[in-house]
Amino acid sequence: MRSSPRVLDDFATVWTTPTGAPARFLYRGRRFVVTARPVFWIDRLPWWRQVSRVPPGRAANALEQPMWHVRAVAADGPDLTFDLAADPDSDQWRVSGVYD
Repeated sequence: MRSSPRVLDDFATVWTTPTGAPARFLYRGRRFVVTARPVFWIDRLPWWRQVSRVPPGRAANALEQPMWHVRAVAADGPDLTFDLAADPDSDQWRVSGVYD
């Protein structure tokens, strides 16, 4: 049975493959390497709480968030599963959940 995620609003520095999938990341001072094929998905954002106005042509960014569900390991720790919110404009991605 899968454990419940620790819901977070934290950030990681992410390095990606040429296709944009996370390959490794730095999170809370620890270096993680992705050990299984990442799973891409789209999350709906609570736009009514976050956005009051959206510039023309950017409405999709206010409604949806590209996400990656990844299994990763640090050299000094166990395998963990992360939900990472991709940011195409930055290497700083939001960590929205961590599973044991």
